[in-house]
Amino acid sequence: MTMDNETLLYIEDTNKRKLFYRFTPAALISNFVPLIVVLHDAGEAQGPNFEYKMWNVLTPIDNFGDDNKRSYWLGEKGDFFVKDLLQELICQIAEEYECEDHIYLYGSGTGGYGAILHGILCKANAVYAHVPKVRLFHADRANKQFYNRIFADVDTKENDVSNFLNSRDSFPIFFLCDKERPVQSSEENSLEDDIAYFVQRCKEHNLKCRLDFCPNSKDDEDKILKEVLDMLERVASQA
Repeated sequence: MTMDNETLLYIEDTNKRKLFYRFTPAALISNFVPLIVVLHDAGEAQGPNFEYKMWNVLTPIDNFGDDNKRSYWLGEKGDFFVKDLLQELICQIAEEYECEDHIYLYGSGTGGYGAILHGILCKANAVYAHVPKVRLFHADRANKQFYNRIFADVDTKENDVSNFLNSRDSFPIFFLCDKERPVQSSEENSLEDDIAYFVQRCKEHNLKCRLDFCPNSKDDEDKILKEVLDMLERVASQA
């Protein structure tokens, strides 16, 4: 994979593995300067360049796993070093920019899985996940060969991100979107079925999960993200 490393920052673990990222501080300073962590989908290993008025924008790059384009923000062969590095990175930036109480995650596809997982782990305020995968082997059996590069054991907790839910701790508000269609389907193991499963698990733990905000899927990624950030600002102002 080729990347212009001069434009990228990175965080490194003790084994010299690097998680590259871009970070853009908020263009405007106000009393509300949150952090948005944008996790890209599979095949987008360059990562987006994005900035947006009163938001600190972190865009890490998952260049591990299959074809150096996706490890589901976990790692490789059961060693979830990407998960650890990303959590460390979020904590560092949130502390430096004093936004520990205002962290939000955004992701689509594989990034949607990562947004849910990392949003839970860093105790984010809210997570927006567009067409996320929840049960990896269950909902995407055709891609088992890709998962075999990530997981050492099918029964690993991370295979089903709802395993991280419980009724004791605090959790983000989950905003889920499956394109423009209702999150219901009779197709076995479809993404709609997988999202409905996650919604049910949230209900079991009395957690907030909303399906009522879904930007036009024909819009480009930047426009969708801006709409999502505007929505999250409204949610934060009402909290």
